[in-house]
Amino acid sequence: MRKTGARSADHAQKAMDLQTLDIWLEHLKPAPKVDGVSMLDGYLAAIIVGPCSIPPNEWFFELLGDRGNIATAQGRRLAAIMAIAERFNTIGEVLATAPSKYAPIFQRTDDGEVFAGPWCLGFTAGMKLRWDAWEKLVNSKCIEFGLLLPILLYCADELALPLGPAPQGIDMKSYLRTAYHDIPIVIPSIRDYWMPNRVAETRQPAVKPRS
Repeated sequence: MRKTGARSADHAQKAMDLQTLDIWLEHLKPAPKVDGVSMLDGYLAAIIVGPCSIPPNEWFFELLGDRGNIATAQGRRLAAIMAIAERFNTIGEVLATAPSKYAPIFQRTDDGEVFAGPWCLGFTAGMKLRWDAWEKLVNSKCIEFGLLLPILLYCADELALPLGPAPQGIDMKSYLRTAYHDIPIVIPSIRDYWMPNRVAETRQPAVKPRS
């Protein structure tokens, strides 16, 4: 996976911690593509495991608008961009070297109750950057659709996606309460599914300009 990073010229600048980044994202006006770190985490995961690479300047702009311009970032905006880049690189590194240790950042109550919806909405926001390329997995008639099912269950209404009938023997209402447990399992599998595409992408010859 290609890593991404903010400008290296400002060596004194430090990245925000994730809690500060969560607050920064929540209070941005106009609102960014994501409303906090959990949704951001899903967005980054989709870009990392998806069917094709996406240039950082594109997904940063889609995420933050003009505030996502890495080249001109300074102060708190640079610290935020550095934090986003660090999380991106951490996800990619874990999935490449120790996928069983991958852990999404889900929202939780003080009592530990998990809300997976924001993370899943962030993931689908990342998918939309190359929605057509995800077509094979989005088709509910294909067996591979099961890889996305634990994610799409939490945001099918917002996406107006027909999920089709429940698999035989599965009570979908009950499954929805615990489906988030499967997300750390399916994310490495989604990465593996698309890996041949990503490898082929790196082997494509460079296009030479006409003389």
